[in-house]
Amino acid sequence: MQQDLALDSIVAVQSEIPEDGFTASSLGTKRAGSGAVIRESGLVLTIGYLITEAEGIWLTGADGRVTPAHALAYDQESGFGLVQALGRLGLPALDFGRSSEAKIGDPVIIAGGGRGQFVRSSIIAKQEFAGYWEYLLDEAIFTAPAHPFWGGAGLIAEDGKLLGVISLKDAIVAPSGTGELPKITT
Repeated sequence: MQQDLALDSIVAVQSEIPEDGFTASSLGTKRAGSGAVIRESGLVLTIGYLITEAEGIWLTGADGRVTPAHALAYDQESGFGLVQALGRLGLPALDFGRSSEAKIGDPVIIAGGGRGQFVRSSIIAKQEFAGYWEYLLDEAIFTAPAHPFWGGAGLIAEDGKLLGVISLKDAIVAPSGTGELPKITT
């Protein structure tokens, strides 16, 4: 099954934030979640709050190997974050699906932290979502059941393509629904 193969592209993301960081009091100084490998070079798409203000980031693959990483960008409009592995991950990159073509009732996998941590789910709604602290999405994807370790988990379509990443138990998708990343500036 294509979804099962996509699980190899999901990594655990851990970060450390300085105690005097602006977000430390609300989001903590140690954060953990997931991300999806989107380039063979070790580029990982995750949810931005995991990496904002991070002094240290580590990626862990399904084999348990830990690789240091660096935050490249955090897009306030979409909530996406990009992380670059500082060593070879050796993991396959996920292709992007088209979130605009996903329909209510479609089966999906929500994958977080590696091969053993996924939930088979389905899309239950597509509607506007306001993350009042940072972003507004015209058409967020809502799923059930939720993944217990949701931050940055990959939302994977039946064909094994990445539809988005999870934030607050809601999927965040490219605002245009084209399956392409929004422009992220550093």
